[in-house]
Amino acid sequence: MAAAAGGAPKPRRRLLHTSDVHLGGYDTGPEYKRDEVEATFRSVIDLGREVGVDALLIAGDFFDNARVRPETLEFAATEIARLDRPVVIGPGNHDHVGPGSVYDRYPFHEVANLQMIRNPEGETLALDGLGIEVWGRPHTERVLDFKPFLSPPPRGSAPWQIGIGHGHYIHPQAVREHSFHIREEHLASTERDYVALGHWEQMTRVAAGDRVVAAYSGCPEGLAHRKGGWALIVDLMEDGAVVLTAHPLGGEAGLSHDEIPLLLGATD
Repeated sequence: MAAAAGGAPKPRRRLLHTSDVHLGGYDTGPEYKRDEVEATFRSVIDLGREVGVDALLIAGDFFDNARVRPETLEFAATEIARLDRPVVIGPGNHDHVGPGSVYDRYPFHEVANLQMIRNPEGETLALDGLGIEVWGRPHTERVLDFKPFLSPPPRGSAPWQIGIGHGHYIHPQAVREHSFHIREEHLASTERDYVALGHWEQMTRVAAGDRVVAAYSGCPEGLAHRKGGWALIVDLMEDGAVVLTAHPLGGEAGLSHDEIPLLLGATD
């Protein structure tokens, strides 16, 4: 729950963070599983509308692959538009940018409230009127040793600076052979207020230095083969504090910021 030291009050904002939706993962069956995956993303949009978020962050693997049905692409575009708030997608390894990207199969540029991080070198997107800038580096599936937060650019000029990325956080029990490494020092070096992470299906905060709040949202359901996933509400407070609330999508009780597990980074 980091907070900025001193300075003028910031505009209060509320974000919704999800990832690893894996739309289209069951496009070849069974049909009921395809319906369940779509229903859980619809629940994410419903949550955003109910709690009055200012923007939605999708931290990768929104789609399961580049061969999803055209109907799946249409469903995604319709639901994003239904939120009627800015939506930012930071593509992951399943929905990478570049040659063969799923995002080249549909005119997503016509979805008025959608912005996508597509520059392989990373880019910053401004959310007009919100005082928020979002920086991220998308997957391309062409870099074997991809590290989404290595050598980030300096903070921008907007009051709120957000990061988004998709990878494997290195902690003491981490399997180092996994790809897309994210280290605590990488996250701390972003100097962003909040970093929205994807790639893990578990919902957890991760250590990111003294001033950066970072978390995995967990998946709404995706390919987790279980009912009831999570989404994170990210409240950006006037004093610079970032407060998370984990919202269940399957009827369980929610979790406050301090109740969300915190995973410490590896020191080696």
